Amino acid sequence: MRVLSLSALALSLFAATSSLATTLQVVAVNGKSSAQFMIDGSRRDARVGYFTDEGLLLEKIADDTAVFRFNGLPQRLRVNEVAIIDSQTQGYVSHQIRADQKNKYLTPALVNGGNLQAEIDRNADIIVIPVADADRLGLPYKDKPSRSFTIPKESTEPKATKSGKAGKDSKDAAAKTAADETAAKSAAESKDSKPGTYKTYSIELNSVRVGNVDVYGLRAIVTEKPGVTTTTIGRDFLKRLAPSWSNRTLTLVRR
Repeated sequence: MRVLSLSALALSLFAATSSLATTLQVVAVNGKSSAQFMIDGSRRDARVGYFTDEGLLLEKIADDTAVFRFNGLPQRLRVNEVAIIDSQTQGYVSHQIRADQKNKYLTPALVNGGNLQAEIDRNADIIVIPVADADRLGLPYKDKPSRSFTIPKESTEPKATKSGKAGKDSKDAAAKTAADETAAKSAAESKDSKPGTYKTYSIELNSVRVGNVDVYGLRAIVTEKPGVTTTTIGRDFLKRLAPSWSNRTLTLVRR
C-alpha cells in the first residue's frame, strides 16, 4: 500500500485507472463509530464492524485514523490521506454467489468436510450452526463450553372485538399461537436443557469451504434455538477473504 499526500491525488487517480488498483481516501471520522471514505471517487459511509459493498471492513477508529481491512489485508489511513491498493484478482481463487429473491446469499458449503446449505451474511459476527446440521455432520459440540438462554414468551390472549368479546377468528388465532409456542418450547427441550430454554455451544472448526474458497481455523456457535434451521456464515469468514457485493452478486476472492 502507498500513502500519498493530497497534492499527489491527481497522479494517484491516473495510476488507479491505468492499472488494477483501488484508490482510497479517508474523508472524515465520526467519533468511534463510523467514517467516510472516497473509494475510486465515490463517497462511502462505513460503520465499525460492517462491510461496505466494495468489501471495506472498518475495524476501529483511533483519533483521526481509520483502521480497516480491504482486499483481505489490514490497512490504516489518517483523515485526508490517500492510498492506492492492489485490486488484482486474476490468478487468485474466487467464487461468486447470486442473491435469491429475498436478497439472501444461499450456497452449498463444506464445514469440516461435511456438506450443508448455508447463508453468507455480512451482518452476522460469526458462524452459527443449528443442532440439526451439527448432529448430521458429527460435529463434537456437546462437551464444549455452553450458555443457556430463555425462550421469550409471547402473549396468547385474543384481542377483544368492539363488543368487548373475542371473535371466532381471534380465538382460532390464539389457539394457533399457543400451539406454535408449545411446539417451539418442545423443540428446545433437549435432555441437557430446561423447559423454556435453549443452549449454544462454542466450537472450533478446522475448515469452511464455499465453492473453491477455503478458510481454516474458524470459531463457530452451535445453537439449539428454535427456528434456526440454516447455517449462517458471517464476518469471521469474510474478513479472511476479499469480498465484494455488486449487482446482487457476492464475489469471494482468496488472496
